[in-house]
This record gives sequence, C-alpha cells and structure tokens, in this order.
Amino acid sequence: MILIACEYSGVIRDAFRALGHDAMSCDILPTETEGPHYEGDILDILYSREWNLVIAHPPCTYLSASGLHWNNRIPGRAEKTEQALEFVKLLWEAPAKRMCLENPVGCINTRLPFMPEPQYVQPYEFGDNASKKTGLWLRELPKLVPTERILGRKVTYKGKEVERWDNQTDSGQNRLGPSEARAKERSKTYPGLAKAIAEQWSEVL
Repeated sequence: MILIACEYSGVIRDAFRALGHDAMSCDILPTETEGPHYEGDILDILYSREWNLVIAHPPCTYLSASGLHWNNRIPGRAEKTEQALEFVKLLWEAPAKRMCLENPVGCINTRLPFMPEPQYVQPYEFGDNASKKTGLWLRELPKLVPTERILGRKVTYKGKEVERWDNQTDSGQNRLGPSEARAKERSKTYPGLAKAIAEQWSEVL
C-alpha cells in the first residue's frame, strides 16, 4: 500500500494508480480528483500499518529558507518552525519500508541531523515547463533520473543571460500573484515529475 501524505491534488496518487498500484492520498483538504483519499489529519492513519511506500509533503511555510528570516521579526513564528520540524520527524519515523519526504531548500538538514542529504530536482528536468527547486529526502529509494529537459527562454538579468520558465517572470519570481490560493497552487506536484516518480520507483516496489 502506498500513502501520499499531505496531498490534496491526487497527482502522485493517480500516477501510481495508473500503473496498477494500491495508492491513497491524505490531506486536511478534500481531494481535487476522484480517488482513494483520507480527509483529515495524516497522523490519524500514518502509524496504523506498515506502508510499502510513503511520499510526504509537509507544509513548507515555516521550513523554507525564503521565510526563515521572519523568525526573528514576527513573534511566535520561530515556535511554528519548531512545530513544523517536529511534524517532519513524525513523518520520517513512520512505519514505512520506503520513504520520500519532499520540501524546498530550508532548515531540515541544519536542524534535523539524522535526515539524509536530499536530492534536488526541477520540473524542467522531467518534461514540465516550470522551475521549482524541490528537495527529496529518500529512504530505500533510488535517486530520480531526469527524463526530458525543457529549455527555458533566454533573458538577460543583472547583466547575465539566464534561463526562465513559463511559471517565472524574467527576474525569476513566480508569476502567481498574491491570493488566498497562491500557496495551495504552488504546492502542487508537476505531472511530469509525478509520472517519473511513479514509473521509476515502481521498479523497486
């Protein structure tokens, strides 16, 4: 049984199910696509059995490097980082033969020394026209092998020629403007990456 933790989109769950695997997702939000989904706290089911594979997406708001500078400026924010790190620990210690924990660059390795070094991947390495540097902390899983590199458009930024992808402005910022749905939309896994995860890790399941 495969568990996709903290996933409401169903993208990775459905990629595994398309290959014939018994996979379910779990999130406090309802699933956006029809399929096996537990709507509620992941801790309700995470320790209920031994999973063949868990792929977990803990919220990155208080873990990512881009926001940590606020911890000394906003009262209570540092405590939320501690809570987020404790959640990562609970996910990683789940009874799962194989585990992948996904998050952007942040404080996981500096604060949790037992975590392995992550593999960093980009959607544009897997056929998606997008940039989103993503860390994968792996247990008993092989590193992903890029499948198709999408070339970004060439722009000049600060005097240098750089690549930018469809989800980026020329300065490298995400095109999504401020909104209540921004964080939710940015958290989704790109389909090419999800397909590579399902196909490549199916070989060891």
